[in-house]
Amino acid sequence: MLLYISISIFLLALVLYFNNYKTNKTSIYLSLFLILFSLYYTTHHLVLFGQDKFWLAIIYNHFTPLYLLLGPLLLFYTRGVIHNNSRLEKKDIWHFIPAVIHAIGIIPFVLLPFELKLKNAELLIANVGTVANENANIFFNLEQRFFIRIGAFIIYTSYCGYLVFKAVFQKKEENTSIKENFSIQLRWLSIVLICSLVIAIYFLLITIIFINKSPKDVYSNSYNLHLIGSITFFILTFSLLLFPNILYGIPRKIYLKELKTKKRKEIEIDSSESDFNPDPLDELSEKIKIFIEKEKPYLDPDFSITSISNSLQVPESHVSYCFNTIFKTTFYKMRAELRVKHAIDLLNTDAKERLTIEAIGEQSGFKTRSNFYTIFKENTGMTPREFIGVNSKKKIKIE
Repeated sequence: MLLYISISIFLLALVLYFNNYKTNKTSIYLSLFLILFSLYYTTHHLVLFGQDKFWLAIIYNHFTPLYLLLGPLLLFYTRGVIHNNSRLEKKDIWHFIPAVIHAIGIIPFVLLPFELKLKNAELLIANVGTVANENANIFFNLEQRFFIRIGAFIIYTSYCGYLVFKAVFQKKEENTSIKENFSIQLRWLSIVLICSLVIAIYFLLITIIFINKSPKDVYSNSYNLHLIGSITFFILTFSLLLFPNILYGIPRKIYLKELKTKKRKEIEIDSSESDFNPDPLDELSEKIKIFIEKEKPYLDPDFSITSISNSLQVPESHVSYCFNTIFKTTFYKMRAELRVKHAIDLLNTDAKERLTIEAIGEQSGFKTRSNFYTIFKENTGMTPREFIGVNSKKKIKIE
């Protein structure tokens, strides 16, 4: 059961990573955290219950330095969600030092011939108690490695809980819509931290049983612990599916200093209502306006919310929030209006004499002739050909 859950969370973490590595750096920390957690669980399963010496020889002890990054990754993710900032600071380098020391300590083991590692794996499968005699690290023995790893993770998890608790009392400054989003993500963080703490305690108790009693006791006397660990790991994995909007960070105020020196031109998007209720993403919305005005990305047939997100290096949910909440429109409606407006500009010039209607549609960002005709008529009440016949010398403004 543990093995299947570990594989599931590993795959889910990979999907999370590849969907967010360009637009939401904070979620990368969560992805890596889940990947390492699943790898740690898999190693735990292979050592205690596995029968495949090949995979045990590959996975055993080689990845242990990475397990010391579980705490830092959880901290980076928690901090990034709360402060909407994924950047690491110079002082964060200290969080990596224990992992580096541990990596140096296992170099002799890593350099062992694979045949010898296979023999060690056979011994572990025959008698898991031999792991206590394994000289896998030149700096720390088995007990020290276990307690350093688990103890550090419990400390990090507790500190992250303190950050969440502190953030609860700082959300009063946000407006109503941001408060709601913030609350959802704080609830998600609470689930992550509670599950992480329960799993850490599970590993701590299993370690104590393993060290103070015998390997047989791990099998025979810890069924309930394994069951609790499995259920908690399952909750940690699939609760992610219940909070999809936590993946993109909390919309908080973003300072865009360059906007202060630029004169912006108005795009026909109604944002007057937001002037009476300043929004934390007002400045981002201005940057989106400037980007659309200057770059005219809507002329690209593949223009999407992802295009804006990648160009401005902001989460997609922040871009969607600007359109839906600040601009009071949808991205797709705005894109259609801008493309039709560009097509009208072309039809009001001599371009209609040089280009076919299909070519004008292509230059306006429409992929197909039928798509051009449909959207043009939805916005103007007539087809492009009817527009040429009725309005050859005047412009139509889209209301």
